[in-house]
Amino acid sequence: MSQSILFRMKRFTVVPALMFVLSSFGAQAEYEAGVHYFELATPIAVSGDGIEVTEYFSYGCSHCYQFEPILAAWVKTLPEDVTFNRTPAMWNQGYTLLAQTYYTLLAMDLLATMHLEVFNAIHLKRENIRSPQAMADYLSKMGVDPLAFVKVFNSFGVQSSLRQADARGRAYRATGVPTIIVHGKYRIETASAGSTQGMLKVAEYLIDLERQ
Repeated sequence: MSQSILFRMKRFTVVPALMFVLSSFGAQAEYEAGVHYFELATPIAVSGDGIEVTEYFSYGCSHCYQFEPILAAWVKTLPEDVTFNRTPAMWNQGYTLLAQTYYTLLAMDLLATMHLEVFNAIHLKRENIRSPQAMADYLSKMGVDPLAFVKVFNSFGVQSSLRQADARGRAYRATGVPTIIVHGKYRIETASAGSTQGMLKVAEYLIDLERQ
């Protein structure tokens, strides 16, 4: 066999192999830090074992309201080693009232049934809820004891949860909500991911990255 024929055989053998390596690398590097997601300057401690996914949100955010059914369906598909929770944003007085409502319902073990009701009150029913009493009065129509709600709303436990949420929110350095935080290390925003559905795809990538 001549040297020229041997060279051509080697060339056509090596090139496909090189293309395979490059394509494999591209698949692994589908999402890039600083482009599709951002590493937090100071990682936040996570609770428990496994990988933690957090939604940074507000009941007052219309985009969060639209995202809720998509997110709820996605959360149901998460594997056992992934836990999901939320941190409410407190950027103004209105958002702080809604954050306090969130932690009150959580403390009363009513979040599973009332979470969507609060969203609906604001974005579907257009209720004018601007005070704790107005929130208690609205939730009383849904079967929540208004006196118990106000008592828990003003409790030390809820105030403590608010302070911790405020500290986490500052550490997130998010420019908007909804935002996804993966394992206290990575921030995913709608703008960087392209869409709310895109945020979940990036989150899945980062979950796999944490496992590795």
